[in-house]
Amino acid sequence: MKNNFTRMLQLLEGVKQPVAIPNGSAGLYTDVKRSELGFNFAAKLNGQVHRARISLTLATDNKVKVLDLTGTRPLIDLENANPLSGQGVSSFLVNTLINTLSNVLPETAIITGRLKAPMSLTLEPLAARRNFWRRFGFNIESWGEGRELVVCELGNLSTYSERLLGSEPTEGLDLLHQHLIS
Repeated sequence: MKNNFTRMLQLLEGVKQPVAIPNGSAGLYTDVKRSELGFNFAAKLNGQVHRARISLTLATDNKVKVLDLTGTRPLIDLENANPLSGQGVSSFLVNTLINTLSNVLPETAIITGRLKAPMSLTLEPLAARRNFWRRFGFNIESWGEGRELVVCELGNLSTYSERLLGSEPTEGLDLLHQHLIS
């Protein structure tokens, strides 16, 4: 599995893919830092660029760890709403992750991550965050004092079709195949 993951990093480093959205422009690009792969979504909306990112690494020989999913919280800062929040961007990134890894890693590979504390329980209820991960097939495991893991075998995960910034419902991209045909 390590060889497949390493080869995937080599193939996907620097991939750029336009993503169709209404009323703006968007794209997905990758970056690789050591053994960490980042899927970066950027959208230009009303003259401003907004970004979201999901990053992962190979934690052990059979486990991929999602390090972070950022850029889609309800608020950019204490005063400004985030236009990417609630617009299917997180689903698009997780779908892309599932589609891409499914072509490279065995179905028995474990995908895991940690739910971080929300900025605001009012704006980001814990139940909604748990339900987001559950709809892809992840299990939520508590490991004490409010800390929770999302975990599932890759073969048990499925994509979740959702509108991306008002576009038609999408199940993300398969970056590996997209890279090979681009």
